[in-house]
Amino acid sequence: MRIAAATIVGVMAFAGLAAGSSPSATLPSRSVLDIGDSLSVGAAPYLHARLRGYRIVQDYDVGLHAYDAARIVSGTRALPSVLVVSAGTNDDPRIVSTFVRSVSTIVTTAGSARCVVWPTIVRPPAVGASYDGINRALSNAAARHRNLVLVDWVRMVAGHRWWLANDGVHVSAAGYRARAAAIASAVVAHCS
Repeated sequence: MRIAAATIVGVMAFAGLAAGSSPSATLPSRSVLDIGDSLSVGAAPYLHARLRGYRIVQDYDVGLHAYDAARIVSGTRALPSVLVVSAGTNDDPRIVSTFVRSVSTIVTTAGSARCVVWPTIVRPPAVGASYDGINRALSNAAARHRNLVLVDWVRMVAGHRWWLANDGVHVSAAGYRARAAAIASAVVAHCS
């Protein structure tokens, strides 16, 4: 299920610059492209409340994979100065190399002048494999790329297990509020 929503101001800003700009064009510094899966859908209203004054364009797909996020970033003609990417939860943890390529594509396409904020992945093992490898890949990428800022969602959830729903992935309203607050804090602290 694809969900694409945007604030009117954000759409007008992105559309106006995208039409006649080069792929490396940058939107104003208080613009955010928020790409994500179902966790982003849950956190969206809280993120908007936390980032008042920012133009936020959302591109959500409930089953989003990191390679989908890479395709979105690569296909966006005018990237904003901040990208929030919530992807990896739906990726196959046995194929970390595909995830690594996707992260690399996103960070490289963003370039050093843009900030990429990415929450770490919390979910029970899938297909018999843990998501530790995907989180290690994110940590390694952040060590190599100064423009990649991680939000330690793993640590946050570990201290608040009651946020988690029975599926071990989705969270309560309190969890979504905390996730949005952490993402917004990272944007303000590291991407301004």
